[in-house]
Amino acid sequence: MNPVLDAIAARYSCRSYTAEPVARADLEAIARAGVQAPSSRGNEPWHVAVVTDPDLIADISMTALNLIARHEKAVAEDCEKRVRNLFYNAPALIIVATKNTHDYTSSDLDAGLLVENMCLAATSLGLGSCVCGFATQAFRDNKSDAGERLSRKLDFPWGYEMTIAVIIGHPDGTGAQHPTDLSSIHFFEA
Repeated sequence: MNPVLDAIAARYSCRSYTAEPVARADLEAIARAGVQAPSSRGNEPWHVAVVTDPDLIADISMTALNLIARHEKAVAEDCEKRVRNLFYNAPALIIVATKNTHDYTSSDLDAGLLVENMCLAATSLGLGSCVCGFATQAFRDNKSDAGERLSRKLDFPWGYEMTIAVIIGHPDGTGAQHPTDLSSIHFFEA
């Protein structure tokens, strides 16, 4: 058995968490694994904010849901039916902000590499994780100063924008990895 391949095979998008807090040492290990990801030209264009403050998590969730409700009412209603907040009540939220390097690199790709490292690290520690793109909506409301306010709270450096989020916590039950379509793999051999 290979522990890396085992973590890849076991990881799934966890959408049900217990209220048990995630140990600070585990969150530090997960964040460290994230920033060990490769990045285009070694730019490391990221800022990682690890949030365990339930009030701040709720603020980000409500801000995002308010914008979603204005633009996609059905999506917001579906979220409200399923969970109390956008983050499935997970006790930890990791926000990744990136800066645009304005060259031939992609900070979004770099953030994806960082997030995958964090998700696999969480799995290896027996924790659940879920990548949450909806969290970006909290930072994109042009009709309010919410994005700027939250960016200040999370100490984003100048020029950085919210890119993606990951929720982390102790799974409440078990889950399964999404079905894998091996037909998309093609080999071209000599």
